[in-house]
Amino acid sequence: MIASNGADGQHREGNEASSITDPRQVSRKSSRSALWGTVPLVLVVLALVGSLAVPARQTWLITQTLRESTQILTPTRLLVGQLQAGLTRELVALQSYALSGDERNLARYETAAAETRQRVVTLSQFATDIDVPWAERAEILRSRISMWHRSNDSLLAQPASRARFAATLVDDQEQYDSATKAIADLSADLATVSNARDDRVSSLEHMSIVSNAVLVFVALVAMVGVVILTLRERRLTAALGRRVEEESALRQAAEALADAYTIDEVTQQIADSALGAVAAGHGAFVELIEPASDDSTNVVVRAVGGVGVPSIGAAAPFAGSWAEEVMISGEPMLIEDMADPRHRGNVATMPDRHGAAIVVPLGSDKTMMGTLCVLNSATGHFHSGDVARAGIFGHLAALAFEKVKLLDEADERRRALERVIQSRSRLMRGFSHDVKNPIGAADGFADLLSMGVYGALTPQQQDSIDRLRRCIHTALALIDDLHELARAETGHLPLKPGPLDPVTLAQSLGDEYQAAAQARGLSLSVEVERPDVMIEADGARVRQIIANLLSNAIKYTEHGSITLRIREQAADPSGDESGWVTMDVIDSGVGIPADKQDFIFEEFSRLDADHTSGAGLGLAISQQLADSLGGRVSVVSEPGRGSTFTLWLPLRTA
Repeated sequence: MIASNGADGQHREGNEASSITDPRQVSRKSSRSALWGTVPLVLVVLALVGSLAVPARQTWLITQTLRESTQILTPTRLLVGQLQAGLTRELVALQSYALSGDERNLARYETAAAETRQRVVTLSQFATDIDVPWAERAEILRSRISMWHRSNDSLLAQPASRARFAATLVDDQEQYDSATKAIADLSADLATVSNARDDRVSSLEHMSIVSNAVLVFVALVAMVGVVILTLRERRLTAALGRRVEEESALRQAAEALADAYTIDEVTQQIADSALGAVAAGHGAFVELIEPASDDSTNVVVRAVGGVGVPSIGAAAPFAGSWAEEVMISGEPMLIEDMADPRHRGNVATMPDRHGAAIVVPLGSDKTMMGTLCVLNSATGHFHSGDVARAGIFGHLAALAFEKVKLLDEADERRRALERVIQSRSRLMRGFSHDVKNPIGAADGFADLLSMGVYGALTPQQQDSIDRLRRCIHTALALIDDLHELARAETGHLPLKPGPLDPVTLAQSLGDEYQAAAQARGLSLSVEVERPDVMIEADGARVRQIIANLLSNAIKYTEHGSITLRIREQAADPSGDESGWVTMDVIDSGVGIPADKQDFIFEEFSRLDADHTSGAGLGLAISQQLADSLGGRVSVVSEPGRGSTFTLWLPLRTA
């Protein structure tokens, strides 16, 4: 079976591969993973906090309720019962006294009454910690007991017979009943509140059990989540490890391909590195498209790696092969079963065609070089990720082919340029040699005429001879410049490096060109910022460059001044901080437009050629000389504000 037959299948695989590595999807998946990874941690924290806070809260509430019951309600209920018993003892003592007249009964009454009064005081103290209804009932009880005691005290204070005392005591029964009723009401309320507190304690205990059960459940859920996260983290770590290994293999393959500089090296490196880029592969081979003897096209195996691959040199028709199909689609293709009889090309030349293969096109859309085939002996062992990595490796291989092709083209162009330069140099050297001799002979004959060897000359004839000789000398200087430029371009410029004092050289040139500047109405000065600097350079060539710059400054400056300045600078305009000595020629001339500042360093280029003399070779030769000395000539200029030409020389001590 063919998993992806044609462009549609390959596009689906490509879309799957791209969706796997889409940064936005990876970001969304990472955000979701981080969210779901936080939930179990939050649950664990909540379970831990809840397991401490909820039981502590429930225990505090239960303890508070029990404390109120044991410290307030229970003593209060006991005190109320004692009041009830005390009033009963008082009544019994009074009734016994009325019947028997025994004074000891009065003593028992007084004792019981004193205890009752003390209990009423204690009850009043408890009433401050009791709810408002309880305090009101305690006050009513205290008031009624006080009325009962006052009535009894008044009765005991008046002398009367026992019969009258008993009758009066019966009449005061209502006050006793009122006091006992107040005790009964207070006792009932206390019983109700005590039952409510007991119910609340039971409810709190039930809630504590339920909350603990819920917390245990949450903790179990959090533990399950942590286990799931741990397993998922392990899977992700394993997947990340595989991805790192795959990317490392692709990086190593790219580095290996980058080190290859010929077609044969790139081809063999593709076959060798493919097995590292696609870890599931056991063998790989590269087939290139080559013309056949019968004007047809074949795919020929040119590099192999691993096991189970065709032999080098095996060829198959390009037409109808899998190579043709993947080159049409431009996408890698997965062959799930190489034993399929429909498979064509070099796959069919293999000794063992069991297993699967990935076929990857090599080359660009305009120029297809061939294909890469990665093999596996197990059918169906490749998956979409392997196809995607094979496609990436195919792109890297295509870039390597393009690099080699560009290098070959650049090398060929370089050789062609060298041939052109050498040819022009030979032409210039031959031209200068062949032309310089007759011109020199003409100058010799003109010199003989000027000396009067062939007879005396008239003043007009002498002036013509002088002009003729000046023209001849100009032509000879131009020929010398051409010869110098040709030697510089071909690297045959002789240099004689040695100790050089730039300050002394600048002062000498200033004196030499002082007369020419004054003849043009200009002032020429020399400025030195570092008087003790010494460098290693060819003094004659440096003098030649500065002389060209001074000559141009005098030529293109109509009025004002010219300054030759010597400085030491740490870095040049390109940022090179190796140390430099600069010799600036600053003029107040017309300036140079920005779009012409590169043009003036070209050969035979001059600004304002109609009004100035020269062949336009001075700056070109100066730049070539500066390059040979390890420096350069730069210009900073603005129309109407003058120009500054700078010779940069490396600060190498002599």
